[in-house]
Amino acid sequence: MLRQVQDVIERSFVMLPGVGVRKERSMWDQGISSWQQLLGADRIAGVSARRLDALKEASRMVVELRYAERVKDIGVLLPSRERWRLLGTWDDSYAALDVEAARSNGSFVPVVISLKRGCRKPRTFVRGDDLSWRTLKEHLSDIDFLVTFNGSSFDLPLLEDSGYSVGDPLHLDLRRYCHRARLSGGLKDIERRLGISRSRELEFSTSEQVSYLWKAWEKRGSKNALDLLIKYNQQDVDSLPQLAGCIYRRLAEEALCRNSG
Repeated sequence: MLRQVQDVIERSFVMLPGVGVRKERSMWDQGISSWQQLLGADRIAGVSARRLDALKEASRMVVELRYAERVKDIGVLLPSRERWRLLGTWDDSYAALDVEAARSNGSFVPVVISLKRGCRKPRTFVRGDDLSWRTLKEHLSDIDFLVTFNGSSFDLPLLEDSGYSVGDPLHLDLRRYCHRARLSGGLKDIERRLGISRSRELEFSTSEQVSYLWKAWEKRGSKNALDLLIKYNQQDVDSLPQLAGCIYRRLAEEALCRNSG
């Protein structure tokens, strides 16, 4: 099972035209669990000979993308609901992003942004210092996958409204997959359930607290306040790869167990 869980993307046929989860599972039931097996199949129950030829042609394209390590292009072919399958890998083509926002003139503005590229230490940008459209573009220009928690509703719209661009990586919002993985609540609630610990000083989360710390730095020059805000922001992006791995394992095991059951 462990090897199968690790290789879910290698047996993902839902990226083929007209193949949904049920048809994919039917193919698995028939012993077709890899691209090579599909290409070598003489027949598939419920699939006409003409349709099988079309599936094989599409499969050859996916295999070529795989050999060329064009994983982003493979990800684009996956239905958005099934892109959790991309979370089984976490390398330098992935970057976790989190934004802290403070109130300013009645609206929220991004004040601290952290990026975690692959397994590297987080890189943090601060408003009024090194946070700019250019620096974000430089650090995100060659990534394939941008991973957030609730970024579709908060982080990315906020950045766009504030004039910052993250380019065109494929966005994987972990919150969208958490419900399917039986993980409910906010990020810190989920962290506690998974045993991902934070120090007590990093337990704050409200916009009021973020705004208070930012004001303490911006108006009074409190380095301690800025340092705490940065630590909190970096903790968020440090947690995302762990959460991504948990989501992947749960959903992969569920998919494979349904098939074997």
